[in-house]
Amino acid sequence: MRRTLLASLALTATLGLGACGFTPMYGQDGRAAVLSDIAVVTGEERIDFLLQQALLDAMDARHGRELYQLRAEVRQSSIPLGIGADAVVRRYTIRLRVDYAVYRTGEIDPVLTGRASGSASYDLSNSPYSALVSEQDAEERAADMAAEQITAQLLRALHNMDGS
Repeated sequence: MRRTLLASLALTATLGLGACGFTPMYGQDGRAAVLSDIAVVTGEERIDFLLQQALLDAMDARHGRELYQLRAEVRQSSIPLGIGADAVVRRYTIRLRVDYAVYRTGEIDPVLTGRASGSASYDLSNSPYSALVSEQDAEERAADMAAEQITAQLLRALHNMDGS
């Protein structure tokens, strides 16, 4: 009885969303499909590469038509957080600030500008290898976070442009 009631509610909710013009964001004809036509241009540092890869994955833009170009400038900072009993910093936070602009391919003026950020912390180990791996993992997580924010901002802008 309870399963039947839950199934009926789910079906009713689905039909209701379809009637109000709801379009799934990541559906085949959803707004996110437009993001695949954006080429991503970043700097030449490791963090730029990590952001570029995260954006290409988030927007599914590896084989798009490149009708637009997203240009991103990344600023990275490392902030000491925790000091151990030996007065040595043992925890850091990687912070990224990404300023970006979206251009139609071949045009000079941007159609959209924005800013996103990402941060992740890591523990500093006594082992140099472990410390390096921890820092690189934090950079990757911060880049993923910034890419998710940028993708959400682009989708919001598309939604607002559609007048929906």
